[in-house]
Amino acid sequence: MTLIETRRGLSGLEYFQRVLAGEFPAPPMLQLMGIRLVEVDKGRVVFAAIAEERFYNGTGVAHGGFAATLLDTALGCAINTTTPPGKRFTTLELKVNLTRPLTIAAGEVRCEGVAVHVGSRTATAEARIVDRDGKLYAHGSTTCIVVESAEVPNG
Repeated sequence: MTLIETRRGLSGLEYFQRVLAGEFPAPPMLQLMGIRLVEVDKGRVVFAAIAEERFYNGTGVAHGGFAATLLDTALGCAINTTTPPGKRFTTLELKVNLTRPLTIAAGEVRCEGVAVHVGSRTATAEARIVDRDGKLYAHGSTTCIVVESAEVPNG
């Protein structure tokens, strides 16, 4: 049985709990970028990552796409932790605010995503990227839309 077939029978929270426990691998995009799930509850997730030099742009800071990916991951996954088996949401709109340059000097940053509203067709969430001292590097919000098939996992 494939992971997608297995996931069809799991709620979003059950799926992310199994990823956190190491029973399922993280999605390939997260593996590529070194983004790790470190906490999960219904309607809330926390991911951690380091803005390594391989993510830098020509000005010597992490490309905005790094922060956007981290935010999009936490936002969508926070919403998906609220879903029953077979129901999934995917990003419809993403708003990103980059508040300060992010570099490897920040160390490991955490991105907490929290579901704000989960309806029958759309959902919203908010997230923040902070360093170990709570300094804010970026924040964002999303609107997600229902994707009935579990063949389009968000994360």
